[in-house]
Amino acid sequence: MNKNSLYALAGSVWGLVGLFLMIRGVTMYQTALETQSATQTALAISIAISIIVGVAKGRFVLSKTARRNKSRIESIEEPLKVHHVYAKSFYFLIAGMILLGVSLRTFNEYLGGYVVVGGIYCGIGLALMVSSLTYWKRDAQPAVVEENS
Repeated sequence: MNKNSLYALAGSVWGLVGLFLMIRGVTMYQTALETQSATQTALAISIAISIIVGVAKGRFVLSKTARRNKSRIESIEEPLKVHHVYAKSFYFLIAGMILLGVSLRTFNEYLGGYVVVGGIYCGIGLALMVSSLTYWKRDAQPAVVEENS
């Protein structure tokens, strides 16, 4: 495994998890309309907020995390293994995020229903998808300085 493979794996995981969360959020919106009598206005507001917050969080917050992870991967000595794709502490964060997601779904009615939780899922999913692009960007190579002899 090489460093480019780890970048691709990290970007793919973030992108696919983001897509999964977006799909999950859309199904929550559908559930909100069907079972919780959410209004079209509430749905439109939730979608608009999730897009704005998701793009901003992906561009300005999670992209920094992705860049730090790329730098960490760059500093790893050979041989590279699949588990090097993320730092050890990041795996605990993932477990916490999963527990938070389960809690949001379980207690959705206390938070404003599935229209709110669906917005949170879509926003986080979009943020992950936007920030996953960081892993696919090639870093600019330093300019070669020519010496005049």
